[in-house]
Amino acid sequence: MRNAILIVLVCLGASACASIDRYALRTTAAMIERGRKAALEEPDYQLGRDAMASQLKLIEILLVSEPENLALRRLAAEGFGGYAFLFVEDAEPKRAKDLYLRGRDHALAALSLKTAFRGLKDKSIEDIEKSLKWATKTDVPDLFWAAFGWAGMVNLSKDDASALADLPKVTLLMKRVYELDPGFHFGGADLYFGVYYASRPAMLGGDNAKAKIHFDWATKITQGQYLMTHVLNARWYAVATQDRELFQKLLTKVLEATGGSLPEARLTDESAKVKASLYMEKIDDYF
Repeated sequence: MRNAILIVLVCLGASACASIDRYALRTTAAMIERGRKAALEEPDYQLGRDAMASQLKLIEILLVSEPENLALRRLAAEGFGGYAFLFVEDAEPKRAKDLYLRGRDHALAALSLKTAFRGLKDKSIEDIEKSLKWATKTDVPDLFWAAFGWAGMVNLSKDDASALADLPKVTLLMKRVYELDPGFHFGGADLYFGVYYASRPAMLGGDNAKAKIHFDWATKITQGQYLMTHVLNARWYAVATQDRELFQKLLTKVLEATGGSLPEARLTDESAKVKASLYMEKIDDYF
């Protein structure tokens, strides 16, 4: 009898500890999620970069204990994709590819919490199209960051045929985002298609007129206040059309602008300024 009571007490204690651990984990996860806005509104480029890096590792540590936590998956997907784009790809493209893939895989893990989206990466084009019919507006963050990370990797792998072969799948995901919520992430789907059409030769589907339409829509969505739109417009559309004057005009606008006009865009605006300065220095390489 005495041993039985002891066993019960041990089990109750273990259960209580497990409950406390889960509570602590979820409290920490919720705190990180609430802090996302402050991180994105950081005005200091270097501080924002350092803070994001340390936060990403913490998120992955938490995911080890709770891999089906949707909020954490979304933070990781956005974080790794954003970190690669904002801070890494221009100086360290090889490292950026790995970071983009980590972001993509976190987004795909979030999507896989729904049966229709399991194994999405390895499905055929036809099966992906069927799966995406089940997508709703609540799936947009996961679809967007999966496509964003995947596209980032492909864009840095133009000599890799297997990576380029994935582009139609990426485009299907972003097309569904465009259908469900075209304004998501500052018109992110329009920016994707603007880069897509401007960066490809005509024989492979490139179309500068379509690129311009998408960049114009992205600009309209944010009333021109999202500085990264102008950077991407300059880097891809202006270069594709060899419009040096437009290139200079767009990047000068970014460099002279005051960042942070939009909520949750200050850190991205500061990165846009860094990119604008870099691209301006390389103008003779583009024209």
